[in-house]
Amino acid sequence: MRLRPSAVPGADQVAPSAGESPVLDAERAVAAEADVLVRSIEGLCAEVQALTDRAARLQEAGYAEAEWLLVRFQSHRMQPPDLSGPSAQAVAARNNSPAAHARAVEMARRLLQASASALEEHRAGLARDTAELERIEAVAEARDAEARAAEARRAEAARKEAEQARARREAQAAAQRRASTPQPTPGTGPARARTVGQPLGKMSPPVAVGPGRSASRIPMQTQVDLTSDSNVFTGFSTNLSEGGLFVATVNLLPVGTPVDLTFSLPGNNRLTVKGEVRWTREIDDRVPDVFPGVGVRFVELATEVAQALHRFIAEREPLFYPD
Repeated sequence: MRLRPSAVPGADQVAPSAGESPVLDAERAVAAEADVLVRSIEGLCAEVQALTDRAARLQEAGYAEAEWLLVRFQSHRMQPPDLSGPSAQAVAARNNSPAAHARAVEMARRLLQASASALEEHRAGLARDTAELERIEAVAEARDAEARAAEARRAEAARKEAEQARARREAQAAAQRRASTPQPTPGTGPARARTVGQPLGKMSPPVAVGPGRSASRIPMQTQVDLTSDSNVFTGFSTNLSEGGLFVATVNLLPVGTPVDLTFSLPGNNRLTVKGEVRWTREIDDRVPDVFPGVGVRFVELATEVAQALHRFIAEREPLFYPD
């Protein structure tokens, strides 16, 4: 039975008789205490509900500790004391037995005191459980903050990767535009004063090769797939000789790195050769038209590949670029 202020009869309900004034005063006090206790219990239950909702959100987020807290919070719910029995006895004894009336009022008062003591115990336990809830919420907030920071780092890495991919596409497009521009014939114009294909950017020193070995280079634009032990990427060639080629790419490899090259010659199927990085050219903002990349020397050629390279180069104008 839900306790209401009227659960304990007030003195205004029955006209007092001689000698009953102290008992009626006590009855009024019990009714007032009952009203205060009801409001306190309702406040406790509202607080328990709010804390339960917070713990439920943590449980849904995957925090197992919150499940135990949910059980604890439910244990702090209270029901108001049932004073219907003492109230009925007090009403029945008002006119017949002052002593019985006093005992009924005293019983109601003790029930209220017991409920008030239980309320204080629940409040103390609820304070401890609330502190534990706040600790778990702090842990959850720290983890969420770290997750947001990690997501921001991933987004920044993706942005940088997209910028690098765009730079590679722009470099390839620029190379294709230059490849479509007619080249001057040998001996005409000042453009032949500089060796075509000469590295102008910052370069690493070349690896030494056998004495007297050199080869004429010819211009050639083709896609090159380059594979090493730790890298697989695609670039494009700008010139070719029987001894090697230059691969324009932003993915530079250390000098001496063994690589596998796959590319196509006009009119031929894809060729695969083994090579070694002899020199590298880094990006140089002072000469933006010169591509970064790696110079690769062929170190192992199958007979049919060597013949295909020889035929291709023999039919074209050399650039006289030393290998």
